Amino acid sequence: MTFASPRLRPALLATLAAAALLAGCATASGPQADPTIATPLDAWDREVKVSAMPEDIRLAPHETGLSANQATALEGFVRSWMMAQAREIVVRAPDSGPNARGANRVAWDARDRLLSLGVPANRITMSAYDSGGEDAAPVVISFNRYAVEVPKCGNWRNLSSNADNRVYDNFGCAVTANMAAQVANPEDLLRPRDMTPTDAQERATVFDKYRKGEATGAARDAKASGAVSQVVN
Repeated sequence: MTFASPRLRPALLATLAAAALLAGCATASGPQADPTIATPLDAWDREVKVSAMPEDIRLAPHETGLSANQATALEGFVRSWMMAQAREIVVRAPDSGPNARGANRVAWDARDRLLSLGVPANRITMSAYDSGGEDAAPVVISFNRYAVEVPKCGNWRNLSSNADNRVYDNFGCAVTANMAAQVANPEDLLRPRDMTPTDAQERATVFDKYRKGEATGAARDAKASGAVSQVVN
């Protein structure tokens, strides 16, 4: 066993004392790491907020069922549903009131109309709601359109002081914000999309347009945007 020279002992002790002091600073001072963030995905969930915004159309009850005006209005509603890449459409009819029978007839006719417009049967849910006996309680057809709130970047701490041994909150913030803002359907950030069967004809059409230098996406319908809240007779 070897021992340090008596002349080196004071220097060695000073070095050890300095190391201990720095170790103490790294744990005792500065903000501590957030215990709720264990992985980068946890940080993503904290920074990127996705919220649902219901969009609906309201149909007045008729004893004779769905009117021609209501059938036309459903065309725009379905276009809006497709543009939003939404999933479930909920058809709700009042469960009571003097016009409950007419509302129920309109609700089921509306379902048939949605099917004829290309909405899959497994995407349509029929339900009832408590109208409180209201005379003119409408049939409410709705889906959820999702919006994303991206983080606000630029919050830098002192780059010369990082005593908590963790990365700065602003690192990667711009990448996170850009990725979240570019997602076509923010609902995809919440849950995976259902697998759909391949469409060989559509794929061939898209590739043909791509080779010709043409736009491959569908044209946006200006009338298909915006929430619908008025009652359609």
